[in-house]
Amino acid sequence: MSTSSTGSHTPPRTSHHQASIGPLSGVSGLSAAAAHAEGGPYDLAIMMVEAGYERVHAALMLAVTASALGQQVLLFGMGAGVTAFCEKWDGLEQPERDAGRQEAGVAGVETLRAALTEMEDVTLMVCDSGLKAMRVAEDALLPGVAIVGLPTFLESSAEARLAVF
Repeated sequence: MSTSSTGSHTPPRTSHHQASIGPLSGVSGLSAAAAHAEGGPYDLAIMMVEAGYERVHAALMLAVTASALGQQVLLFGMGAGVTAFCEKWDGLEQPERDAGRQEAGVAGVETLRAALTEMEDVTLMVCDSGLKAMRVAEDALLPGVAIVGLPTFLESSAEARLAVF
């Protein structure tokens, strides 16, 4: 492992065929053994790390629009962002803002999420460590959401433009 001037550790680069990543092997969120999601290569990867309504809504709008334009989209929930991938999205901060969007004629979270689950060019993933950290059970997720480690997300999104919400 190399150490940067900030003291953080960077694991050595390995090919996707190597499942072990040194002393961190098996640590939640770092499992490289997860299977690759079908689809890709992705044009756009969207990482959702917060549960604020405005950020989640913007990420979903971007994903739906990109997919409607024929782009391959990967949405990845990490940390508090995993709540946006739950069937009940009441874990979002300020969910009451959704009513105002709908009154203005803008698609709400539920409409956007339903569209995303029906679009063939969209893949939904959440980080396994985010589920644990947020204490979200696997069965609380929307159908079709893959639970992966960070190496899978990084490898899957390597050639995509990245947006973080």
